[in-house]
Amino acid sequence: MEDLLRDKVCLLRDQIRATRDGAALYRELSDLLFRAGKISAAMNILEKSLTGPENGHEAPKDPAQRSGEGKWLFDRGLEYADAYLYEDAVECFQQALLSGHETFEAHYCLAGVLKSLARRSEALDHCRRATELNPRFAPAYILLGALVKDPERLDESIHACKKAVLLDPDCVAAYYDLACYYSLQGKREQALAAMEMALCKGFSDFAWALKDPDLETLRGYPEFSLLIKSYRTA
Repeated sequence: MEDLLRDKVCLLRDQIRATRDGAALYRELSDLLFRAGKISAAMNILEKSLTGPENGHEAPKDPAQRSGEGKWLFDRGLEYADAYLYEDAVECFQQALLSGHETFEAHYCLAGVLKSLARRSEALDHCRRATELNPRFAPAYILLGALVKDPERLDESIHACKKAVLLDPDCVAAYYDLACYYSLQGKREQALAAMEMALCKGFSDFAWALKDPDLETLRGYPEFSLLIKSYRTA
């Protein structure tokens, strides 16, 4: 259901960008989000249908006002991101930073939506900034590993995930991603060990593990099937 909603939202957003008068499409998008339970994002989109999407949002000059404005923009960006309105989320997060909301959360969230828009270079810059502002935030290292993922840079991805595990020994996502990176390197033993740790820590999306292209090499080994089966039936 979430995949279907994301596809519908992205289609309507593309149609809005392609037309000069998108008021009707904004209302259609708002109705879709209301029905999906994304109430805050639906209200934000409805507001855009009434005021126009091109209205600028100038940041206040007073430092106290700028701080409050930045937090408000950041929260709105989260609402947009939750509703798959990634372009709108990027705009809000960027404005939040310009308004003085220079936090690791803002950079991390901006990196995440930029990754969803396949703007990897920009995402990497903000992800690194997030780790600078908060070196102990494990999710930022998981995202960093995904952003640098490349056949020639898998060691960097592995290093980032190991850092996440050191910070959060119960981090399921870090162990799963480690299994993927080791599998892509053809390192069977390390990949199996990481996958077992992910399962031990609570990974349960077996359907995805059985079709994830990053685990294609690992699925060729009988140990992988036995491992999945043992936890699936537990």
